[in-house]
Formats: sequence, structure tokens, C-alpha cells
Amino acid sequence: MRRKNLFKLFTDAGCVFVADKKSQRGMLRAQMRHRNLPGYPWKETEGFKLFLLNMRIFRALYGFMKKKTLRRIAGKSKRITFLRHLESRVDVVLSRSGVVPNIWKARQLIRHGHVELNKSKVSDSGLLVGPGDIIQISRSYITGHEYPLTSKIFSKKPEHLEIDYASYRIVYLFYPEKLWYPARFDFDYVWKGLIV
Repeated sequence: MRRKNLFKLFTDAGCVFVADKKSQRGMLRAQMRHRNLPGYPWKETEGFKLFLLNMRIFRALYGFMKKKTLRRIAGKSKRITFLRHLESRVDVVLSRSGVVPNIWKARQLIRHGHVELNKSKVSDSGLLVGPGDIIQISRSYITGHEYPLTSKIFSKKPEHLEIDYASYRIVYLFYPEKLWYPARFDFDYVWKGLIV
């Protein structure tokens, strides 16, 4: 399925990951079987299927980031700092704030040079933001293009961001301690699959 159609499916449902009843039941049955099999390697049991399902949800939350990129980030960071590293990326911060409609729009604005970090243009969507950094969409883009602000997917306002919707300006206050996701996934399976 094309990325545009996938995102339309996600936004229509009001969440990032959409699973039908059959696959949800299958995932629950696989989890129960996996818990009842002590001592077996996780790839030889239903754990590998759970890894794939959880990884699909996880990648959907971060705009279908490549597994290669996720493995590289996981190799550099520890289990605790991995999510903090992902949440500090410029494209993720823009999409979480609700200033742009989705993560792909954030990446497009970054590629075209319409995003500034501390008054200097950003050209890489994977650039990390630290506490006190200011992200702003350039004035020339704001006056020429009007698109509605949306927070449909991530309806909870992030506590670690100070957002000024009038001037399209975001201040990254601190590294987040608690993260809220609109879809449920098991982070243990995701982390285990990334570091193997």
C-alpha cells in the first residue's frame, strides 16, 4: 500500500496504527503462546511475529523510518535513551507539536529549507534538538502557504514543548520523561529486535 494511502487510513481512524479484529486476536493469541513457552529462543517461537507486528506499529509512529536508521540509533544509544533520541529529532518535534499536519510534511519543509533551528536553516531531518533550542518555520513560507494546524493524531499537547501557534515557533524545554503514544506496542520486542 502506498504511503499516502496508509496515512489517509491512519488519519481517518484518528490513530496511527489501524489493525482489524482478526490481526488483533492473532496478536493476543501469539502473546499468550509466547508467554507459555519458557526457555525457547524468541526467534524460533511466536516472538518473531510479535517483533514484526510491534515494529510495524513503532515505525508507523515515527513516519515509517527505515529499520537501518533505527538500528543505527539503537547501536549508539542505550535502551533508556533510545526513545529520547528519537523524540529529539527535528522532524518528530515538528509533527508532535501540531504545527505541521504530519511527519512527512515536516520532512518536506526541512528538505526545502523552510525550517530554522536557533535562526539557522536546517537541512537534515535527523538533527537532534536540545533543551533551550528554538525551532521556527520561516516567515516567507508562512505568508505564502496556509495549511490548517492539526493535532488529530497526537491530541495530547507535549509537556516538553512550548508552542506558539501564531508565529509557528517551538521551544524545546527539556528531554521528555514520559511519552504518550496513540497506539499500543510492546517496547521490549522492538528493542530486542533492533539490537540483535
